[in-house]
Amino acid sequence: MKINEWLDFFKKNKRKTIFTLSDLSQLSGIKKNVLSVEINRLVNKNILDRISNGFYENPFNPPSIEEIAMIKRYPSYLSMEYALSKEGILSQRAYTLTLITTELPITYKTKNAVLEYHQINRKLFWGYKKQKEILIAEPEKALLDLIYIRYIKNKEFTKNDLESILNDMELEEIDRKKFEKYSDKFSKNNKKIIQDLKIIK
Repeated sequence: MKINEWLDFFKKNKRKTIFTLSDLSQLSGIKKNVLSVEINRLVNKNILDRISNGFYENPFNPPSIEEIAMIKRYPSYLSMEYALSKEGILSQRAYTLTLITTELPITYKTKNAVLEYHQINRKLFWGYKKQKEILIAEPEKALLDLIYIRYIKNKEFTKNDLESILNDMELEEIDRKKFEKYSDKFSKNNKKIIQDLKIIK
């Protein structure tokens, strides 16, 4: 297809924010081997943005940065500071999107945001909910992820650092029973560290 035909195509399908190569092939009727060449041409001419290998933005209805974050590292869910800020528990505004993944940790810098992915064991990859196409941690799991990643696992936070950020949180919004239930799923050593912090009074 010519460039103006592709623009008409994306405008016609603007209900979709993200296309896979399979989506494009099915909707356009073009075989994947031919389609790949055409799509690369559109990307090189800055008409189409590639999110990741095989994923493309609709130029007439671009995805949110949260949608993009779900694709950049899969599987992943929003958690830690970003999720706690979004839920209104952390009073500080989080400019970096903090995510949990089972893949290797990585940080991406996009035009509009920083995406920070932290690796966790598959056994701890739970405690999130789905909001449309976005996966975001429940507040209790987001707090546990923050303690585990920043304080226990990576030792980025001292105890004072952790206490400082906890002081900026509306901890009464955390469900104590759910927090304790979720902490039970961590290892005995990690659970003891979490309990000793006495976060939820």
